[in-house]
Amino acid sequence: MATVESVRAGLEALVASMDDLDPDTRRKIPDRAVSAYFTDLDTAFAGRLQSGSLVDVAEIDPDARKEAHLRLSLDSDTFLSIVEGRLDFAHAWSHGKVKVDARIRDIWELRKFL
Repeated sequence: MATVESVRAGLEALVASMDDLDPDTRRKIPDRAVSAYFTDLDTAFAGRLQSGSLVDVAEIDPDARKEAHLRLSLDSDTFLSIVEGRLDFAHAWSHGKVKVDARIRDIWELRKFL
């Protein structure tokens, strides 16, 4: 199990990698409020996808994640494996390692860039 600090570092790496995306890919990313709940740490973070970037990332009360359009639930090791490129998001999702709670339309738009 990872630590909250390693998850924070992973989120920072995710923000940086999204900033490096090509303009075409960035345009495909919908503007949405997002949250991630790390089941093994009982910790949640939220932010916003805006203009192809992940912004305003902060730790939140796990109960507040319901306000996001896109809600992810996963364990910290799975998250770090995805961020570090050792695990593909779609593979993790299809195998139940990542749970996504969102409207079908939001999931449809997100699959364009994942």
